Amino acid sequence: MINFVVSDLETALVPNGEKMVQEETIELIMELKEKGVYFAVATGRNYDAVYPMFGKAKDHIVYICNDGGSVIYRDKVISKTPLDRLVCLEVANELEKNRDYKLLFSGERNAVVTTRDIDFINYLRTMGIEPEKEKDTKSMKGEINKITIFAKKGFDQTSYEYFYKKFSKNANVAISNPEQLYLTAKYVTKGNAIQVLQHVFNSSEEDTVVFGGGYNDIEMFGHAYFSYAMQWADSEVRRSAKHIAENVNTILEDIIRM
Repeated sequence: MINFVVSDLETALVPNGEKMVQEETIELIMELKEKGVYFAVATGRNYDAVYPMFGKAKDHIVYICNDGGSVIYRDKVISKTPLDRLVCLEVANELEKNRDYKLLFSGERNAVVTTRDIDFINYLRTMGIEPEKEKDTKSMKGEINKITIFAKKGFDQTSYEYFYKKFSKNANVAISNPEQLYLTAKYVTKGNAIQVLQHVFNSSEEDTVVFGGGYNDIEMFGHAYFSYAMQWADSEVRRSAKHIAENVNTILEDIIRM
């Protein structure tokens, strides 16, 4: 019996960059709660940016943030895995002064930048991210769970391979979209976060439904019997899931009727 639903945020719940999750989706999440079904959102954003997006359901959702780097439920941390501080410093030394790249450092709940580029900061604000500002990486307090590298010219195969070879020995390196590459701690992924939560909630792959539309959602599909790729996802993502979904709400309604 289905008792655990996980959905990517950016490609499934707010695919057009909406600042709030649809009210209809929020109502369905509340109905799932009444039926004893846990709902988790999986996202590359930090907790403080995502929490307000779910209205009255916000305290009833599991938050897989920073692409698995931190997992929070009812304002309590279930798991977190920080990046090695030396990796953070190495990335900063490589890129902080390069105008073609911008860096976002994400903690358990917050996000930090060292740039004063107002265009970049305003871009982050469109995603609900209100970054704190620090002079440099050495000045940052607390743990860093994820570093996102924004490329002005985008990432191609050559640039991705460069960063992968340079940092993958001590970090997980992945592409979230053509303009963003990110680093989390070694072996930290959204898929592994699902495994942790399945253990916490006494769930199994057979009881789990996953929605996703990005390349970094493919691993999530492997931890759910019911995997749905959004119909607008790239062909490789669609091939990796068992089913194709036009929207999340229709499937949630089916689950509620079971």
